This record gives sequence, C-alpha cells and structure tokens, in this order.
Amino acid sequence: MELSAGAALDEVRRVEEEVRKTRRAHGAILLTMGLATGPYWGAMLLGPDWAGYVAGAGWIALVIWMLVLPRRPGLRGRVSTPWVSRLAVLGGVTFLAPMLVATGLKIAGVESANWLVAVLCLISGLPMIYAGWRLRSSR
Repeated sequence: MELSAGAALDEVRRVEEEVRKTRRAHGAILLTMGLATGPYWGAMLLGPDWAGYVAGAGWIALVIWMLVLPRRPGLRGRVSTPWVSRLAVLGGVTFLAPMLVATGLKIAGVESANWLVAVLCLISGLPMIYAGWRLRSSR
C-alpha cells in the first residue's frame, strides 16, 4: 500500500492531533488531581467529619473521571516521557506525605503540629500540577 505525499502528510497531521489530544487529556487529569490534593487532605486531616465525607466522595468521583477520560474515543494513547514518569512517582509520594506525617504525629501524641500538616497539604499537589501544566502546554 503506497500513499501519495498528500495522503502521508494528512496521516502525519492526524497522528499529531491524536497525540496532542492525549497529552491534553493526561495534562487535565494531572492538573485536576494536583489542584484537588491539597483541599482533599486538608478536609480529611484537619476538617470536621462531614468535610472528610464530602472530600472522600469527591475524590472517588475524581478517580472515576480520571479512569474514564483517557478511554474516550481518540484518546487511547499513552504519555510515556521520562519526566512525566518521574513526576508521577514524586506526585504519589507527596500525595501520601500529609497522611504519613499526620499519622506519625498522632501516634506520637503531638496535637499542636497541624500547621505542618496544613503546609504539606498545600504543597502535596505541586508535582502533579507542574506535570499537568507541562503536558497541557507542550506541543
């Protein structure tokens, strides 16, 4: 099967657009997860019980969205650049940091370090925000 030069160029453009769509979708997921991480942990660790229930339900909805969005038609590709993988691992570690610190402080009987947990909650989503921004803005 031979393609004419025009057909080959059209195919290249189509593939480039699919890659852009996939990068934008993954970027949107990372941005949303990163922006939601701080409020989630703040509500779960520092808020009243009802805030934890709302945050938990919101996080479940966000994870469902995260699983469904890339599977839409035309978004089947993967984003597999080394910096995205490194930032995803760093994002996972920083996502869990507030919980680990809060649990450790609770076990140790320290009740006055909520400021430390709050700071960790605020910075916990930064790697995901950065990766999402990079994916959304890259060509």
